[in-house]
Amino acid sequence: MRERRRAATLLAGGLLALHAGGASVTSQAVDHINAMSRAPIATVAPRASAPPDTVWVPDRFVPLASGGQALVPGHWERWISAHEVGTPPLTAVNPADGSLTVYPAAIRPPAEQRREP
Repeated sequence: MRERRRAATLLAGGLLALHAGGASVTSQAVDHINAMSRAPIATVAPRASAPPDTVWVPDRFVPLASGGQALVPGHWERWISAHEVGTPPLTAVNPADGSLTVYPAAIRPPAEQRREP
């Protein structure tokens, strides 16, 4: 009988200690998740739209070797020197028949000084 009483006392003391000790582990986890979800999000500064050594070449029409003209979409070109720019691979579209002409990436004169893309 004495052992039962001792076990009951220990059980009651343990329950009181848990109750007096504060929140349970589960409620602490929920509180932590809620606090993290309300924390401000770190932001990144906006990136510059283009490096200073690049230039935007707008959409333009260029003459084709077979005759007619083709539309070259706008693109960025990178300055190599005062008289040269690096161009990306370009695809020109012939609006008359929809055919495509592919120009590989290359070093060319600036757009205003050349007839090809």
